[in-house]
Amino acid sequence: MAAPTLTVRGTELGAGRPAIIVPVAGDDEAALLTHLAAARRAPARIVEWRTDRFARGAGTAEHRAAVLAALPGVREALGPERALLLTLRTSAEGGDREIADADLAALLIGAIRASSPDGAPLVDLVDVETARDAGAVRAVVEAARARGVVVVGSSHDFTGTPGEARIVEILRGQRALGADLPKVAVTPHEARDVLALLGASLTVAADAAGPHLAISMGSLGAVSRVAAETFGSAATFASAGEASAPGQLDAEDVSRVLALLRP
Repeated sequence: MAAPTLTVRGTELGAGRPAIIVPVAGDDEAALLTHLAAARRAPARIVEWRTDRFARGAGTAEHRAAVLAALPGVREALGPERALLLTLRTSAEGGDREIADADLAALLIGAIRASSPDGAPLVDLVDVETARDAGAVRAVVEAARARGVVVVGSSHDFTGTPGEARIVEILRGQRALGADLPKVAVTPHEARDVLALLGASLTVAADAAGPHLAISMGSLGAVSRVAAETFGSAATFASAGEASAPGQLDAEDVSRVLALLRP
């Protein structure tokens, strides 16, 4: 039986060539729009807005208001053909904002409920860190379900790489929490760490429960970003300018390598 896939704005995740996701950031709307323009020129059908890097000096409530106010412009700038993934990466997992679980959920749920004039959601996917409070994660999942928004359940380890069995456990646990697209990103210190990540990705792919993302960061793990299809990962992150994580490669380069490495 084939594994179920996810389709966001015409991009199918979990079948064929992995999708390229390009992150964008900017402290204000002018900088953000510049980065969005670069993302539109890249060979990527999904764009991730890193909201933790927006309005960095603002307090929690002011930051949430600024993100929600900017969201319609972000959606318009992307155009109808690209999907929008909204992320607030917390400082606990390598991001730029420290935030309470309830406040994180409030921002994500506010973005999920935001609508275009025709009532459609402005975001196509939201990222929620699954190590946060279970109640907060559940609230985000329920809000997303009600709106048809895809949930990326994520886990990031910037210190090392857990054992292969533990990575499998994390990805399966994220799906059990309600994530449509489980995601693990780890930091390798030796080549066997990269093998652990890739082995775990293959094991989870064999579950045929749906697509997932598995990334080994840094230059040592760069192979995981271009060999995603071979090892069962549904997408890869690449840059269109400034990288958002160690080892991120340029989107044009990744697109060429993915085409060359088709099984």
